[in-house]
Amino acid sequence: MVFKHIIFLFLYIFMYYSCLFLLEGNSVSLSTTSNILLIIASFISIIVLFRAFTNQNNQNKTFTLLLLLGCISYSIGSIYWGLYEFVFVTPPNVGLYDYLMLLGYLFFICALLHYFKNHKIVQTTTYIFDILIFTVITATLSWVFIIRPLLLPIFDAYSLVTLITYLGYPIADLSVLFACFIIFLYTPLSRTVLYIIFGFLINIIANSIYFYESTNPTYLSGHFIDPIWSLSILLIGFSGLNHFKETKRTKQPYSKKYFQLFIPYTILIIFLFIVYIRYYDIQDPLFIGVFIALVLLMIRLFHTIYHNEALNMEIKNKNNQLKEANDKLRFFAYHDELTALPNRHSLFEKIQGEINQYKNEMHSPIYLLFIDLDGFKSVNDTFGHGIGDTLLKQVSTRLKEQISTSDFLCRFAGDEFIMLLADKDKNAVENLAAVIVEALSKLYIIDSHEISISSSIGISSFEASDSVLSVINKADKAMYYIKKNGKNGFGFF
Repeated sequence: MVFKHIIFLFLYIFMYYSCLFLLEGNSVSLSTTSNILLIIASFISIIVLFRAFTNQNNQNKTFTLLLLLGCISYSIGSIYWGLYEFVFVTPPNVGLYDYLMLLGYLFFICALLHYFKNHKIVQTTTYIFDILIFTVITATLSWVFIIRPLLLPIFDAYSLVTLITYLGYPIADLSVLFACFIIFLYTPLSRTVLYIIFGFLINIIANSIYFYESTNPTYLSGHFIDPIWSLSILLIGFSGLNHFKETKRTKQPYSKKYFQLFIPYTILIIFLFIVYIRYYDIQDPLFIGVFIALVLLMIRLFHTIYHNEALNMEIKNKNNQLKEANDKLRFFAYHDELTALPNRHSLFEKIQGEINQYKNEMHSPIYLLFIDLDGFKSVNDTFGHGIGDTLLKQVSTRLKEQISTSDFLCRFAGDEFIMLLADKDKNAVENLAAVIVEALSKLYIIDSHEISISSSIGISSFEASDSVLSVINKADKAMYYIKKNGKNGFGFF
């Protein structure tokens, strides 16, 4: 599937350049064909993203929707450009087209912000401040060293709105570039991520070339950068083919956390350095002192962060240990330590719940089996309590093999076990009790000792008037009746 996407992109761009080559010299046909192919590319992206947005398996619909809106705005702007150029045979002035493009950028940036929030790459608030620092500094440098020098001969001829619009493109490009850089660093490189990163990166390159070329007033569509725009918008659209499945958050190593913090401070230091060498003497002791102080301040900041991280890790480890201890206490509060079966506390809660449900719903009878081992005391007296404990573990294993997932088994006390059987009729209970008696009477081999025991099982069924203790007592009485009459069997109350 991936190769099909790549082949389609290759063929489309190859066809695009072939048309430009064949129509070279015919400016009207060249610009019209170029605009049509660019509009078709944006429509293809819209269709792909719309299908991804409506797909039920898409777990990131908001992100897909924001990309879709950005592509729609881009497409409308491309249509406006094409119609204007076809009618007036000249590119449109600063106006509706630029506002549509910048609106598309706004949707794209919002999509990337949502991506950060949804995938917990970095804290959204932290990223917003980082991007503000980055864009303010880089926009200032772009204005001083790129935009104003290029427009200097006709600088006074431009209105304030035009100048702000010109400045909006590099700010948007740099903001998207910074976001893609963060995604590249902190996100597993899936096809979706690669499509998005390369799509925006190619678009930024094309915009940069266009800005330089647009200083020539004779610029028309059909330029060699036009297919690059088509490639970028197709890559952004094709990212929707993977439905943006959720990824588990992975813990960032210290190196990445430090690098993330390092970015805004580094940009600020570079900015101050450029400002100083432009307006002051680089050998000025004041500059050297300020620069060294900033570097020392960064080192101190990272040193503090390192200690805070170590403290946080220690606190986290202590919390995990406390949680594990609490989990163990809760487990042993409701489970038998020897056999790991539920204990009588769990049994009482389970029986009470079953009685309440039985009274409310009046479903099929619920049976309680009281299982007592015959001859267990003599095993302890003869072989010792260690062998007796091992025997109890083997008994619990054999009992667990006989019950279904809907049944309940617990160690009640000593050599006594209790089963709760739901959704079974009397015949099924009798058959199960017979199987249990047979299974428990088979020979046990423990530390080369052959041990033989049997079991007596008393059975009671729930009635509307029963309490927790009464239903246990009925089964207990039935069990003692079996013990007095030969053992190794079962009987109903």
